[in-house]
Amino acid sequence: MTSSWRMTVYDRQVGAAAFDLPQGPHRFIYVREGRASVASGEGERACAADEGLFASGATRISGEGRVWIYEVDPTGASPGFDPSIILSRSFAPDFGGPWLMRADRIESPSGAATPRHGHRGPGIRRLIFGRLLAEVGDTWERIEAGHAWFETGRDPVVGTNIHTGNSAFVRVMVLPIELQGGKSSFMPASPEEAAKPRAVMNRLFGECVIAA
Repeated sequence: MTSSWRMTVYDRQVGAAAFDLPQGPHRFIYVREGRASVASGEGERACAADEGLFASGATRISGEGRVWIYEVDPTGASPGFDPSIILSRSFAPDFGGPWLMRADRIESPSGAATPRHGHRGPGIRRLIFGRLLAEVGDTWERIEAGHAWFETGRDPVVGTNIHTGNSAFVRVMVLPIELQGGKSSFMPASPEEAAKPRAVMNRLFGECVIAA
């Protein structure tokens, strides 16, 4: 078993002044509104609304609008007090490295319900728009736009879109490296659940490797 890691999602306004993120965690930056320019170890890249990219090392973000910053920190260090934190959870991957960090966008039509399932690794989701009713293990939770939640991957999950229109969320997971290339992390809870339809649209933003 790997020692404790930490996953955090932040909500930051991008305005006239750029802001800097320190060296350390692996990051995925999603532009919720407006536009952003991201300067990091990968160079300087532009990103429009409803798009995202990975950033490594010290990172500077400029532009105008709002960004959601997802971090995966293998050291498990506390993020400390930061009013832009939406959710931060510690976890321990139960598979060895190197590891895969994946970011994608999941959208579903009104009334759609997933089969009962888990995933090959843990992750944070945050709802962009719509409304979901989530059954995670033995808990039920109504999820509104802007709400973030953590899934271990091991707990069985059923997500139902209870909105009058489509619902969509951004998801960042830590997965086994053999899933690199967009291979599915989905694990149905039973053969009966596997036979049920999955009425979702998945857009892969990308992946990066976290070295052992």
